[in-house]
Amino acid sequence: MKTLNPIADGQDSEQGFCRLPEFDASPAVSMIRLRVRTWLACAAAAATFGAAMAQEADSRVEPLRRAIQEERWDDAETELASVRGRIDVDTIDVLFLTGMLALGKQQPERAIDAFRRILDQRPDLIRVRLELARVLFQTKQDAAAKYHFERALGGGLPESVQVNVRRYLDELRRRRLWALDVGVGLLPDSNINTGTNQQYVTIAGLPFTLSTEAREKSGVGLLASVYASRTLQVSPRVRLRAFGSVLRRDYTDSRFDDMIVRAGAGPRWLFGNGEGGFAPFYAERRFGNDLLNRSDGLRFDGTWQTGARWITEGAFEYQRISYPNLPNRDGGVTWAFAGVRYLLSPESNVMLGLDYYRDAARDAAFRNESTGWTLGHFRDWPRGVSTSLTLRLADTQFEGLQPLFGEYRNERFTTWATSATKRDWALFEFVPTLSVTYYDNRSSIDFYSFQRWQVLLGFNRRL
Repeated sequence: MKTLNPIADGQDSEQGFCRLPEFDASPAVSMIRLRVRTWLACAAAAATFGAAMAQEADSRVEPLRRAIQEERWDDAETELASVRGRIDVDTIDVLFLTGMLALGKQQPERAIDAFRRILDQRPDLIRVRLELARVLFQTKQDAAAKYHFERALGGGLPESVQVNVRRYLDELRRRRLWALDVGVGLLPDSNINTGTNQQYVTIAGLPFTLSTEAREKSGVGLLASVYASRTLQVSPRVRLRAFGSVLRRDYTDSRFDDMIVRAGAGPRWLFGNGEGGFAPFYAERRFGNDLLNRSDGLRFDGTWQTGARWITEGAFEYQRISYPNLPNRDGGVTWAFAGVRYLLSPESNVMLGLDYYRDAARDAAFRNESTGWTLGHFRDWPRGVSTSLTLRLADTQFEGLQPLFGEYRNERFTTWATSATKRDWALFEFVPTLSVTYYDNRSSIDFYSFQRWQVLLGFNRRL
């Protein structure tokens, strides 16, 4: 008996792989039925259970498979109720058939839930990830659809399937008219003022005792971030995008509250497997609820899928910054970044990034130049857990002598960051993330050296 098995990967040949239906942006009922039949057509290539026990378990869901195949939806619901929760059937198989039944009955949210529950346990199942991505696409959950389509490309798909996935990704870029990303969290911080842990400092060869205010100070804060964009179509390959973002940290001691606001607008071009554009922007930073600086500038950025498993991105910014209360810090700031992400598999990827920063402040004591690199690893695990681990190293050189110390200042800044997300703990489509970040700044002048720990318990939109 032919079976519908989500676990058999059939990657040895293109014929053995369940192909995606040819791209169609319309979520018509005929497409839903085509999807069901396409999966059923793949059954001839699906691997059957080798062991007698597995064959017996498979036979228990065979009536459910047959009912779905014959589009007898009411009978399929009855059969599903008879096998749901049983310990002698394969849970993944039942969830997969639940998703296919939901698609046949035009219940996309139910299908999404079933496919996500499978990936929470088996994030390596490419077919399920592709099916989830397509349902997310048809329900216009574009950010999540893009995430899963890109992840699926890390599974060594046949060329024809890769081409079809790229069509979906291209259509996602074309139709994206707005975006909204919101994050909130609790932020314990060991050093909210980036102060030194030294008790004494040497100035002009003489030791001085640092005040409590000058040394590191801990606190607990709240973090909130919002990013929104609106895109207008100028032509099939040209867009005009406006965007805005707010990042705010509020601490119990309001002197250390920190908020950055940025807004801009500019054209973007869609090309091949990527997109790019530029935008003038305006930004403000408030520290302790007082204006620290304001700036205007120009940003260029782009992303390009350079291969089935490679994603390249880059950005360049130049801005003029002014400090109302510190005019000697006024000047131009240049920042550039280039990075590449490699999809190791559907459940994991690594990234490498290089960055450059130059602050051409009016006063040479503030003028500095920095180069850094970032290495990261990201993975989805069973039991609904996703993790990330990132390391960044940066070296900074200041041009002028530091007035109080009569020395040149050079620094090595190291950042370790790790996070864990529980994908299957969703509350209104938000999932909890626990992040721990460690900063270590080693300066040639001890006064500027510091260490800092941040723990963030936050909620982010589920992908």
